[in-house]
Amino acid sequence: MDQPIPLAQKIYFLGIHPEKGGIRSGSVSAMHFVVIGTLLMDLYLQKKIKFEGKRVILLSTKSDNELHRFVLGKMNQVKSPKKISTWISKLNYSQKFIRSQVQKELVAKRLIRLEEKQFLFFKWKKPVVLNKQVMYRMISEIDNQIFKGTSAEDEMIFLSFLEPAAILRIIYHDRRKRKQARERLKEMRIKNSVSGAVADAIAASQAIAASVAASAAATAAARS
Repeated sequence: MDQPIPLAQKIYFLGIHPEKGGIRSGSVSAMHFVVIGTLLMDLYLQKKIKFEGKRVILLSTKSDNELHRFVLGKMNQVKSPKKISTWISKLNYSQKFIRSQVQKELVAKRLIRLEEKQFLFFKWKKPVVLNKQVMYRMISEIDNQIFKGTSAEDEMIFLSFLEPAAILRIIYHDRRKRKQARERLKEMRIKNSVSGAVADAIAASQAIAASVAASAAATAAARS
């Protein structure tokens, strides 16, 4: 791919099983929260929003991207700036639309295709990876960024979402290697003089992890 893939598309793409298709079992419960979080960071990187005191400040509602216009339109409707965690919760109500748009964009890039599936009265579209080489190249780049280091803002932001998305388990099957990767990520956050936006991105990833844990607890309680 000549043009960089937006963070929301990248995190969703990495969550798809390269052989079986569909979101990997370890990532499925977190994926909609993570996609929303990375979508906000895409808007920040494009200077459509900024962060002040962990709140989202709208800078522009204009965009060529349908999904971005949708989110910016939602932000334009509120009277006062909201926290990142608040927007993750609010946009979660639109997760079906957001997911469909991310899938649509990946289909247009010829990275995935969608298979129509049905079980009884339930219908859904299963994502299937078309270009595995792009996926493996992404994984290799992430490994280099973690162990060789990076100070690039977009890379630091994306790396902060790997743990809540359960992507580290995908990249590093070995538990010891995975532990080393977590330690390296912590070191990078300490050593690099990150901007306030990167710090907010890390805070957003923690909010996502908390949302996933709360959702899992609610599901377990409903089943008991």
